[in-house]
Amino acid sequence: MRQDDLSEYLDRRPFQPFRLHLSTGVFVDIRNPQMVRLTRSTLTLGLSIEENRQRFMVIALIHIVWLEILIPAP
Repeated sequence: MRQDDLSEYLDRRPFQPFRLHLSTGVFVDIRNPQMVRLTRSTLTLGLSIEENRQRFMVIALIHIVWLEILIPAP
């Protein structure tokens, strides 16, 4: 997926959470755009703090196969 395409979804107002499906079969939910740093080739996602340490996931954009908008349940 291209950086411009992801930026469009991260910059939407109001923000709509979305799910990234990766080439490995894993999916990652993006629920807060402030926890994401996007570069030309990677997406870095801040994860929950465990044992007083911040965790990060770095995903190569080339491995993002598709994006799914997460619609809240009524």
